[in-house]
Amino acid sequence: MKQCCVFLALLFFILPQKTVAQEIIYSDYNNEDTRDINFEILGKMNNAYIIYKNVRWKHMLAIYDDNMRMTKSFRLKFVPDKTFNIDFITYPDHFYIVYQYQKNGVVYCKGAKLDSEGKKLSEPVDLDTTRINILAGNKIYSTIYSQDKKRIMVYKMPKKNQQITVATKLFDENMNLIDSSRYVAPFDFRKDIYSDLVLDNAGNFAFVKETKGIYENKVSSLKVVTHKPGDKDHKTLNIDLKDSYVDEAILKVDNLNRHYIFNSFYTDKDPGNIKGLFTSIIDAVKMDTIKSVFNEFADTVRIKANADGLFKEAFNNFFIHEVIVKKDGGFIVATEDQTSQSRSRPNTFNRYNYYYNSPNFSSNDFYLTNPGYGYYRPYSTIGNSQDIRYYNDNILVLSLDKNLNMQWNTVIPKKQSDDEVDNFLSFSTMNVGAEIHFLYNEGERRQIIGNHAVQPDGEVKRYPTLKSREAGYEFMPRLAKQVGYREMIIPCIYRTNIAFAKVTFTD
Repeated sequence: MKQCCVFLALLFFILPQKTVAQEIIYSDYNNEDTRDINFEILGKMNNAYIIYKNVRWKHMLAIYDDNMRMTKSFRLKFVPDKTFNIDFITYPDHFYIVYQYQKNGVVYCKGAKLDSEGKKLSEPVDLDTTRINILAGNKIYSTIYSQDKKRIMVYKMPKKNQQITVATKLFDENMNLIDSSRYVAPFDFRKDIYSDLVLDNAGNFAFVKETKGIYENKVSSLKVVTHKPGDKDHKTLNIDLKDSYVDEAILKVDNLNRHYIFNSFYTDKDPGNIKGLFTSIIDAVKMDTIKSVFNEFADTVRIKANADGLFKEAFNNFFIHEVIVKKDGGFIVATEDQTSQSRSRPNTFNRYNYYYNSPNFSSNDFYLTNPGYGYYRPYSTIGNSQDIRYYNDNILVLSLDKNLNMQWNTVIPKKQSDDEVDNFLSFSTMNVGAEIHFLYNEGERRQIIGNHAVQPDGEVKRYPTLKSREAGYEFMPRLAKQVGYREMIIPCIYRTNIAFAKVTFTD
């Protein structure tokens, strides 16, 4: 049954009082929408909301109207039952589905075009194939797309016999092949770390190669590799770290200024406490470093970020969550304090004993690059992680100008923890231009969402909390998706079922 709640609260400003309303509309759910499903919120198309669901071997689309009533739910019959990974590229009135499946030792990557009602506009086409051996993981391909969605790339990064191959295929918005490339380099799994690829509006792609020393935990050598459509070779740019060490390579495309922005926390010794943020701006056309800066965190920032611990170690458990590019070439970096701890092993997981992964993640899949942080973990996949406790605490937001000067920093205080899964932890952002909202669960009941908005000058404005007046709904704001200017779809759990809440913020 659809349920709707409207919350009104008064905000007081120097200007006349302003009323903010928050409307929540819950979707229907059925018995198959249990905690063990996988799902992805595709977004809004032609006034309908589309959500992909994977229940065991079934691949399904659910379409909801403006009141979150399910108008249609159906299987994607052309997708084989043994499909193990699906990516989506959405447009205002249609979307592409890119999926992988294995048959007789061959992994097939195919794509199809569907309209806003889920009807096929084209038959599935082969994008690529790969023959694998019995010991290899079968999730081989990754799909990325440019900001304007006019360029789509499917790529794989197999690592075999001390060698890595980066093979790419570039398509236009109609899935016509534009370019393909192949990059081969020596690979040492003990020392070399490769980031995911990023794709700009011109169809150029870039990725980061980090190298650790023989006896080092941290990265002491950094390179950015790029390729332009039609070029025969790849270009490599060395980034000077000036005897410092970095980790967690975060590469961001600035399409307006034709830049690549690299960010990472850094230390001055290995091992050592995090000293600050290292940033390098790269000209995407000339492939030159425009500027690199080490911004050291002041003690006042350390105390704000972690008032409960040693201020010198304040940032040792912080990780970059999101980079938001501004029109003038500056950018905002949102970071979060993330750790986990095993009850059977008292040592806390941190950046010194894992790279890029959720702390409980481990894999021997030679095709995986960066699994990332922020995916839904079905309860059936928990396995032996019942003794893991996750902690997601303070959010630190940094603003840098186009010259890489630190403009301001602000801390949004929070404390979160949970056992077995981290689906209810962390945060999501809603960008409305004039401010960026940070949404996260407050308290242990998971039924109250805090809403803090960071202003252009770094001031934090606290909006009324978003609270479910319907008993039993538990929000997962980290997995939310912004589907409109002030509209979010937030997954939630009701008893043993998955539901979706449409939240509209109005002034």
